[in-house]
Amino acid sequence: QASLLQGAMPRTRLTDTPICGKVLSWKGSYGWIEPQCVVEHPSISKHQGHLFVHSEDVVPQWRTLPVGSLVEFHIHEDEQGLGADEVCSRKVLRLTLPMEAAQELFGDEGDRLPEFDVRLGVTTRAYQWMLMDGSPSGLPFLLLEVWGRPEPVAAAVLEIGSREGDGCLSEMLVPETRLWKLDLGDLEHRCMEVVLSEAPIIDDPMLCRTLRLKGSCDEVRDALHALMAQVCD
Repeated sequence: QASLLQGAMPRTRLTDTPICGKVLSWKGSYGWIEPQCVVEHPSISKHQGHLFVHSEDVVPQWRTLPVGSLVEFHIHEDEQGLGADEVCSRKVLRLTLPMEAAQELFGDEGDRLPEFDVRLGVTTRAYQWMLMDGSPSGLPFLLLEVWGRPEPVAAAVLEIGSREGDGCLSEMLVPETRLWKLDLGDLEHRCMEVVLSEAPIIDDPMLCRTLRLKGSCDEVRDALHALMAQVCD
């Protein structure tokens, strides 16, 4: 829920922290965003709860936002009503995490996951494979999705991954449908060890291969940023 403070005209920033939404439409240099939380403001009903966004307020500026894409943004008010600014596409990285490590990091029931998300500025989704009858599959790991802006996503993945001495190790998942975008040569230039599995290691909810990134923490962070730029729209 986004609680907004009304201010004076012209443009007044109404949010303290970015909120999330989905791009509903885009025409040339502007579009409309649907917030994914309740916006408490008397003007929100003017456009069916949707927020206007101009490409000048996209990060980077003048970029076209694909319809259906997830974004983070601030809300402002001006003489035209409510709008979105500092609009940035949300990125997602996927990885598996052993159940024991997940419980150590997030608690036995995931009770520390909300605090992790707030502290890192991301949205983390954890999935456990189940059998057709709804019972646990017994697989000893979770599938994690980490959503957000590139820098917080990379920081969260580094914290989730393992440490080896002064270095970092992150074992990512790359969907088969995104392999054509993957530039292993570029990643190898940035990181000491880059290994892509020869075959998919999971097939639900999508076919994915593992991508092992190992090196100094700065190297792995740089490789994670490059990976997001390559495979995330």
